[in-house]
Amino acid sequence: MFNDNNRNIMMGIILFVAIYFLYSMASSGELMSMLLMLPGLILALTVHEFSHAKMADRLGDPTPEGQGRVTLNPLAHLDPAGTICLLFAGFGWGRPVQINPTYFRNPSRDNMLVALAGPVSNMILAFISFLVYGFAWFFLPQETMWAGILLSMLLLCAHINLSLGVFNLLPLPPLDGSKILGYFLKGKAREFLWTLERYSMIILMILFITELPAMIISPIINTLANAMVFVVEKILLIFI
Repeated sequence: MFNDNNRNIMMGIILFVAIYFLYSMASSGELMSMLLMLPGLILALTVHEFSHAKMADRLGDPTPEGQGRVTLNPLAHLDPAGTICLLFAGFGWGRPVQINPTYFRNPSRDNMLVALAGPVSNMILAFISFLVYGFAWFFLPQETMWAGILLSMLLLCAHINLSLGVFNLLPLPPLDGSKILGYFLKGKAREFLWTLERYSMIILMILFITELPAMIISPIINTLANAMVFVVEKILLIFI
C-alpha cells in the first residue's frame, strides 16, 4: 500500500494518536470497551485479508500462497497502522495481499473479484455475529457476567465487520472499492482513478483525521445492521 518511508511516517502519527487515546480511555474507564472489541477486530481483519488471498489463489495466482497469506493466522494479516485505526477511528485495514494479475485468466474481472472478496466476507461475518448474538440472547443465562461479556463481544464483532466492509467499499485508492469501481470504468475515468493511487497515503491520512468516513458510512452501516437484525429476528421466530 505504501513505501517504507511513507508507512513509517504514517505509523508514527497514528501511534502518537493511539497513545493519547489509550491514556484518555484508561482515565475515563473506557479501556474495558476497547478490550471487548479486540476479538472482533482481529477476526474482521484476518477474515478480510484471508478472503482476498483465498480468492486470488482460487483464480490461479500462487503469490498469496507463496507469501503465507492463505491462512487464518492473524499474525499473517494484521497491519499495525490499520489495526490501530480500526480500534480508535472506527475504520482500518489489514496488511495488503500482494497479487500478480498476469496469472488470472481474465485479469480485469478477477482483480475486481479479489477486491470484492474482502468486504463481502466481512458482511457475511457481521450477519453470522448478529445471528449468534440472537440465539445467545435467548438461550444463555443473561444474569451471568460471562454471558454479558460474550453478548457484548458478538455485538461489537458485528459492527466492526460492517464498518470494515463498508469502509473498504469506498471508491478511493488504495481501498477495495477503487478496484471494484475501476472494473466498470473505461478510458480517462479509469486512468484518473489509477492516478489517485499515488496519493493513497494522503487520502488515508485525511480520512483518519477527519469525520468524513463516519459521515459517509454510518448511515449505510445502520441500514445494513437494521436489515440484518430484521432477518435474524425472522430466523429466530422459527426456533423460538
